[in-house]
Amino acid sequence: MIRKPRHEDIADLARIHVQAWRETYRGLIPEAEITRRDIGYRERLWAKLIDAPGLVTRYAPCVGFAQVGPQRDADFADRGYTGELYNLYVLAAHQGTGIGRQLLDAVRPDTAFTALMVSGNDRAGRFYIASGATFLDRREVTEDGMTFMEDAYGWPAP
Repeated sequence: MIRKPRHEDIADLARIHVQAWRETYRGLIPEAEITRRDIGYRERLWAKLIDAPGLVTRYAPCVGFAQVGPQRDADFADRGYTGELYNLYVLAAHQGTGIGRQLLDAVRPDTAFTALMVSGNDRAGRFYIASGATFLDRREVTEDGMTFMEDAYGWPAP
């Protein structure tokens, strides 16, 4: 069941977020960065995000979540991508079941939108392409003191 998350879901959202980062980013970003974003960090984050204006979040309890909001990159906004997929995480045990597509469909904006991902996350890249995105760009990013390569994908407006 995919639905809008409630405040009582914050602990599960944080748990999913931490586990998904461990499953997804090991070997792609420094282990210290994965560890730093622990349950407490994610609970504080979700306490702010759950009712944040301008965000659309959908949640599959114990499985995953997706979130879209306004485009944060001026270059992509100038190219007509007015929305951005901020998060789409499905725990590894549930990948390949169709839940990722359902979550994406549940938050898909009615405008063109982008998603950014750490380069090397090949499974996510294949998923984005299969869901109608095209590869837009690869760039070096420095965030929270770590430098990594990031891939951008874009979906057209429906």
